Amino acid sequence: MSVQSAVTSSVPLQASAVGETPARVFLRSIVFVVFYWWLATGAIFALERNATTRGAGLGLALALGSVGVWLLLRSRDDVTPAGARWSFLGGAFLWTLVQVAFYGGWVVGPESRAVHVPVQPATFVFATEAVFAMLWYQLLMLASLAVSWIATRRHDNRTGWWGLLLFYTTHQLACLSIFFGVENPGLGFFPKHLEFLESYFGPTQNSLFLPASVAILLALTLAFVVKALRDAAPMRRQAMALLTVLGTLGVIELLVIGLAVDLELWNTFLDFRGY
Repeated sequence: MSVQSAVTSSVPLQASAVGETPARVFLRSIVFVVFYWWLATGAIFALERNATTRGAGLGLALALGSVGVWLLLRSRDDVTPAGARWSFLGGAFLWTLVQVAFYGGWVVGPESRAVHVPVQPATFVFATEAVFAMLWYQLLMLASLAVSWIATRRHDNRTGWWGLLLFYTTHQLACLSIFFGVENPGLGFFPKHLEFLESYFGPTQNSLFLPASVAILLALTLAFVVKALRDAAPMRRQAMALLTVLGTLGVIELLVIGLAVDLELWNTFLDFRGY
């Protein structure tokens, strides 16, 4: 089944909304997705300032996660462009909940695994150890995917599910790339209680897995672009535009970890965190 038919399996083709040119749809999607991605990421960093802000962040994230599920349920039969945006936001809220729980140290892995380990080659055994060090986090990500899938299955608008799956895919490709080795793994972004995970970072040189990851994500993103430009249904066109922007951000993220650059996008939030 194609991504287009999976996002909505029974939505009849609709006449284009007045004034909804492809350029306008993409511009709205860029503003919507990029602003949320930047603000949510920065807020996650800032909330690691101290125990009080971590606790407040968890409370806020739990509220957002609940709202996210409600948005997925509320919009799953909404076949308007606004419905696609609400559904996407629901999936994004669930992703934010998972990331806040991880960065706050609430959901990471078994306590016995929260230790620095000696540097080792990138073998299957060592990869398994890395997964177990973040086991509860990995399971929570899968649980959020399951919730969004159940909430939207057999309904017309599944934008949030596809958005959450794209968040997850990008994240896993980035993690694997860092494990095998990249030039810019992002040392210093982890809060202190997660610094032990840097033990699983590969050498600071790009492995062949990185360009393969970029190629995979770029192919997906180009598929979204084509469907966004060709689809006649406004809701599907908006959904594909949102996924296009998110996929593009993912490609940029993978390219950045392969280059010795510092974009300084979240310095204000990191300064507030204090380390």
